[in-house]
Amino acid sequence: MSQYNYSHKDCSHSAVTHQPYHGLYNQGSTCYLNSVLQVLFMTKDFRDAVERYDCDAKCLDFHLKELFNELKGSTVSTYKLTVELGISRDFVQSDAAECFENILSRVTNPAASQLFQGTLTTKNRCSTCNKETSAENPFWSLPLEMEDCFQEYLVRDGIENYFKESHLNESNQLYCEHCSTKSDTTIKVEMKHHPEVLTLLLKRFKFDYLTMKHVKVTRHVKIPELLQIPPYGNTSPIYQLYAYVEHSGELRSGHYVVTIRAQDDDRWYFFNDHIVSLGYRQPFTRYKDET
Repeated sequence: MSQYNYSHKDCSHSAVTHQPYHGLYNQGSTCYLNSVLQVLFMTKDFRDAVERYDCDAKCLDFHLKELFNELKGSTVSTYKLTVELGISRDFVQSDAAECFENILSRVTNPAASQLFQGTLTTKNRCSTCNKETSAENPFWSLPLEMEDCFQEYLVRDGIENYFKESHLNESNQLYCEHCSTKSDTTIKVEMKHHPEVLTLLLKRFKFDYLTMKHVKVTRHVKIPELLQIPPYGNTSPIYQLYAYVEHSGELRSGHYVVTIRAQDDDRWYFFNDHIVSLGYRQPFTRYKDET
């Protein structure tokens, strides 16, 4: 999600006379990488920052710049980039979120990587002495907890739950240095620095203690076009959805695809490895159903 621009021009129904975007070849099970790369490429500020940055072949930025330049004109292989990222098992599917963070953490150009990085402040208050401690941590994505049930999952509710106070007691008590013992604790998370582009991670994979194995949460998700984060206060920025990565299948196998709203023509495109097509649904438009 990118910060919302109120002067954003609605050209979602302009004619598309040719296919303006190209795909990435799957080397076996590298659909997770392809989906992440398409999001980065279609994020214009990130792509521009990579293209402006000069470095040698020892840095990841060089290989991203090379791939982006090729991707403008044709379908591209990601072989060189997988070598640079140390991906040797092409037929083993990995997690797209981990791949996303791996790439951003290795990008040396701060003008590119910091578009996606924010800072969270976690405040812990002891219920016994009322003393508060805090810690700041950078983040690439906000993890939203999901439980498996038949009800639709609302991302807006997930955001509200993430930033509301939580209370730890009994076996979950935290150690208080002032009291020199464990005590009930109130935890509050605040966003100190808002990233220009915010990534939400829906935690669909969980460990089931009944079956003693990892399972996938399969409930439907409702995503709003605009989202204020945190969901209160006049100074909280409003983010606009422009891309979502989807996974089909199970934990150890499956397939990743991504749908992205192009900043050039405001239309949604569907990226499935080497296949790119105009989205059959155009969400958040006057003439289509909302997502």
